[in-house]
Parts: sequence; structure tokens; C-alpha cells
Amino acid sequence: MINETARKLDSPLSPGDLALLQRVLKDVCAIRGDEDGSPQAEQNAKVLVNLFESGIRNRHQLVAMLTGRKFP
Repeated sequence: MINETARKLDSPLSPGDLALLQRVLKDVCAIRGDEDGSPQAEQNAKVLVNLFESGIRNRHQLVAMLTGRKFP
């Protein structure tokens, strides 16, 4: 799903970036109880790509920002 979202945003993300974002999306959806492919999961993917492109690259920080959980 993160690959589709990145393509829609015309984003030049590397395979490593996409792998990181996919792991974060999986974590966020598990924490929030969002099903893969749901509208909420798609929204999460869009927010993740935008946060990543704005310079936030830390996995734990990205998860915290989308779930409201405290960053360790």
C-alpha cells in the first residue's frame, strides 16, 4: 500500500525508504487497529509519506506521531 501512495504523490523514494515506511505503516495499523487496505490505513500511508518527505526519518518518531504514543 505504501508503494501505491508514494506513486500517487509522485515521490522519489528509494526502496530502503519504502521498506521503512511499510514497517512503520504496519506498526501504526496494528496499534490503531486499522485493517490493511482500509481508508484509514490509506490515510496513514499518506501522512507517513508526507512526514518522511518533510524530514522525519526516525521509525519510532513516525510511529509516535501517528499513534499518539510517547517517543522513547
